[in-house]
Amino acid sequence: MSSDRLEEFTLAKAPRRKLAEAAAEQILEAIRTLPPGTKIPSETELMRMLSVGRSTVREALNGLTVLGVLDVRHGYGAVVSANPKVSGLAAKGREAIAAALAQGVTHDLLEAREIVEVAIARLAAQRRTETDLREIEQVLEKHERQKENPIEAASEFHIALAISAHNEVLAGVFQSFLNLMVSRGPRLYRNLEGFSEWELDQHRQIYEAVLAGSPDLAADRMHAHVTAMAEHYKKVGEA
Repeated sequence: MSSDRLEEFTLAKAPRRKLAEAAAEQILEAIRTLPPGTKIPSETELMRMLSVGRSTVREALNGLTVLGVLDVRHGYGAVVSANPKVSGLAAKGREAIAAALAQGVTHDLLEAREIVEVAIARLAAQRRTETDLREIEQVLEKHERQKENPIEAASEFHIALAISAHNEVLAGVFQSFLNLMVSRGPRLYRNLEGFSEWELDQHRQIYEAVLAGSPDLAADRMHAHVTAMAEHYKKVGEA
């Protein structure tokens, strides 16, 4: 794929999860001795107390909810759960928290992908140009050549598809979670036998629907792909 078309889709090198892990550790330590049902401070209060942004607080709370130490009551807020493991988790520390944060973020990622990438696939089938199709074909050929380490080619497929939709707003939203997609790739390739071949076949099927100019088929195949990804994440403990 030409470098100028990739220019807007740069990948961040440093994950932000460490900050959320630290926030989750502090919250967990603070609630360790509180009785079940105790309401914890609001997101705004936690932002002030921990000196972090709202997204970091939300990621920390999501992770603690996945761990089962917090219950979210809609319209009321988060409370300490009756989970007897709360004190034990505080002792375990970062390993359990990191795993829970990964699961919480993966859930959010899959929700975003289902909304955004399905729309992208539909529009790409309607709007793709001959140049778009050639570049997607080149990416698929690159994936075929690099099956042992296909993460770059696999991510470029989704980038090429986003470009083919010719919608700058959707492309921007896709860019916002591209790094999350890429950061989870190595674990899938490393732990799931045949995953690279399966992924390439999925991408080819989506491309064939785009090539055929079939919006509904392209959207259906992307939806099926994201749904299947959820099952793969479960197998490696990230969903």
